[in-house]
Amino acid sequence: MIVQGREDAIEETVGSMYAVEAIDLAYGYNNNSILFDNVNLAVEHGKSIAIMGRSGSGKSTLLRIINGAIRPSRGSVRILGIRVDGRYNNGLRKRVAYIPQSLGLVENATVLENVLLAKASESQVRALLGLWKKEYIDEAMGILKSIGLHEKARSKVNRLSGGERQRVAIARALMQGAEVVLADEPVSNLDRDNAHSILDIFRRMSKNNSRSSLIVMHDKALAEEYADEAYLLADGRLARLW
Repeated sequence: MIVQGREDAIEETVGSMYAVEAIDLAYGYNNNSILFDNVNLAVEHGKSIAIMGRSGSGKSTLLRIINGAIRPSRGSVRILGIRVDGRYNNGLRKRVAYIPQSLGLVENATVLENVLLAKASESQVRALLGLWKKEYIDEAMGILKSIGLHEKARSKVNRLSGGERQRVAIARALMQGAEVVLADEPVSNLDRDNAHSILDIFRRMSKNNSRSSLIVMHDKALAEEYADEAYLLADGRLARLW
C-alpha cells in the first residue's frame, strides 16, 4: 500500500510537466443528463488560459472540478503533477488559489485583513486575534502596492468598488503564494477599463512569476488580448480556439 502523501510526491516527480491537466473529464447530473463529456486540457506553467462558453455550458462546474470541490463523473485532474481526487491535500491547497464569482471576501474586514487571511492556516489563533507577523503585514502591503490598492489597505471591503474587490481577491491569491490561480468570471461585472486592469494583473502574474491562470470569461475580444490560449465549452465538448 502507498500512503497518500508518498503517492502524491511520486506523482509530482514524474508528472509535473503541466500546471493543470484534465483528462477525459465528464460530468452528469442525477437525472443522467450530461453537462459535458470527453474534456481534455493541458495548461503549461506560466500560461494564462481562457475558458469561454454560454451561460449554463458548464464552465464554472469545470473550474470547480479542477479546484477539487466537485468530483467528476469520469476522468481525472492533476494539479502540478498531483492527482486531485475530489479534494486537495494540505500541500496542494496552498499552491492553488480559487477565486469564485462571489470572491469569498470577508465584507466587514479591511482590505489588509482579507489579504492576510491567506496565511490563516499557518496560525489560526493568530488569525482569530489579528496578531499577524510583521513580515506578513509587510508582504501584504507590498502586494497591495503592486496592484495599486495600498492606499485602501485600511478600508472595509464592503466600501470598495467592483474592480477594487477583484483586486483584493487577486492580492489574497498572491499572498497565498499560489502557483495556479483559478478565477470564475473575474471581469464579468466590470466596465471595460477595470476589466483591462484586472486581466493585466493576471497576465503579469503569468509572465513575471510563472504563475498559471485558468480564467472563465465570456468576452472573446478580451480573451484575444490577454489569454495565451482559449477554449470554448459548448454542446458538452471543450474545443480549442487558439
